[in-house]
Amino acid sequence: MNELEAEDTELIAENTELIAEEIAAKMQEKENNIEDSSYTLCITTFLEGEKVQESEFDIVWKKPNMKKTITKGTENETVMIYDGKIEWFYDPGTNAVQKIIVPEEYQESDLDYFKLFNDILDEYDVSVLGNDTIDGRTAYLLEAKPKEGREESNLLDEIKIWVDKETWTPLKYEIYKGTQRMEIEIQGLKFNTGISDTEFVFDVPKGAEVVTMNFEDLIHKNMSEGGIKVPAQGGKEATMVAVV
Repeated sequence: MNELEAEDTELIAENTELIAEEIAAKMQEKENNIEDSSYTLCITTFLEGEKVQESEFDIVWKKPNMKKTITKGTENETVMIYDGKIEWFYDPGTNAVQKIIVPEEYQESDLDYFKLFNDILDEYDVSVLGNDTIDGRTAYLLEAKPKEGREESNLLDEIKIWVDKETWTPLKYEIYKGTQRMEIEIQGLKFNTGISDTEFVFDVPKGAEVVTMNFEDLIHKNMSEGGIKVPAQGGKEATMVAVV
């Protein structure tokens, strides 16, 4: 590569980084204007090219920190409701309820599809690969790779993000780590529809056993697990990032 080609390559890199910054700014502006949101989160995990797990979640969120998650695709759909102070987890299969009183310093509930992107900006360099289409929507295709000097063993190898050109919201993520790949799709996205606070009220089902959990113990447990562990066919196990 001659000197002129090197300068052109450097200029292109600078331009893609600038465009990525502009997209990130538009996304931040969009996030700030969202009062409530509902969507379906679809997560597919692959190990060595083989699909090992599919998960689907119906999610409802409202500012400042309320969230409801229903795990789909199982005979007994589990329900998680967080009203901003107390988190309830209900398993209809066992008719058991976990009640977690969340300390004030942890009483946050960000939008999953934006939080993941915001976390990426802290540790990764983001560039624009081009344009693409997801479910008929025109999107920017972004690529994120670890910043120089970061401890790469603690980071993902590569992340691809599809951002809707019209709404400035993420439509899909692809996350790569070694032989593992995770696809995260945001479907049926709606926002600012006037979701009521009653959506986040949990009524304990009749006869259900309620167990109050220690929040600090759960935090330490989640940190030690280091993400989502997926039992695969043949006894394989994949560990990726925590999303939901």
